[in-house]
Amino acid sequence: MLKKRILSAIVLLSIFLASFFLQNPTYFLLLVFIVSGILFYELGKILKLKGLSLIIYWIFSAAPIIFFYFIVIVNINFLDESNQYLIKVFLTNFSIIISFISAIFWLIIVPLDILYGKISSNIKFQIFYGYFLVTPMAIVTSLVFLQNKNLLLIPFMMIWLADIGAYFVGKNFGKNKLAKNISPGKTIEGAVGGFLANILFAFVLSQLYVEDFGFLFFFAVLVTALSIFGDIYQSFLKRRAKIKDSGVIIPGHGGLLDRLDSFCPTLPLSYLFFMALNTYLALQL
Repeated sequence: MLKKRILSAIVLLSIFLASFFLQNPTYFLLLVFIVSGILFYELGKILKLKGLSLIIYWIFSAAPIIFFYFIVIVNINFLDESNQYLIKVFLTNFSIIISFISAIFWLIIVPLDILYGKISSNIKFQIFYGYFLVTPMAIVTSLVFLQNKNLLLIPFMMIWLADIGAYFVGKNFGKNKLAKNISPGKTIEGAVGGFLANILFAFVLSQLYVEDFGFLFFFAVLVTALSIFGDIYQSFLKRRAKIKDSGVIIPGHGGLLDRLDSFCPTLPLSYLFFMALNTYLALQL
């Protein structure tokens, strides 16, 4: 199983790096678009949506991404420099709004759902789940990539390191369950391993780029906590649906959502944190 996981991880990483570092942004944006569609599909299966509910779910989920990409294409290919700036401001504000909606979902609705277990089983809420879970992550990823793709590597690396640290520490030293009734395989020791891996990464970054370690430490803790939270909630949804994996597309890993569940809360909420911090610093000047 470990060999399959490693081989699958290498293939996925190769696809990511090949699209990410090409000069033409189209390939990475296309990858994000395709991945989003797969995530919508897998999430719809977990929620067991059918018929009209499934159609409405797809419309709510995909429409903001299609709209975002349409604006990006028009902006790149048809507008002059002055209008491009205005569109960039619009897309930034659009991403902030959708990230704020994501924050409400993850910080209020998800804890209530875990406590009472009634929200994710309600069809009136289920039709919005793709919009809440996947859409903000896809839009923020695309926007930050277009603005400064190097910045995108930091949360990506931290999410991966949190997962790797938690997996190996939990496998070798894990004894105390982190969320026994939701995800028995996750341990407190594994979570600590994820935090330590990212704190070490934050320290290395602070030394390499002469950045404030305090800020990077806080960001590492934030990303790790959100990534674990996203993983636990997806486990909660799968347990309610009585399934082990979100899909079978990745040998040794399951579905794409099994691998990207940590990205769903982490990227939009991290983006919102950065924008709030930038606004605060600007007001202090």
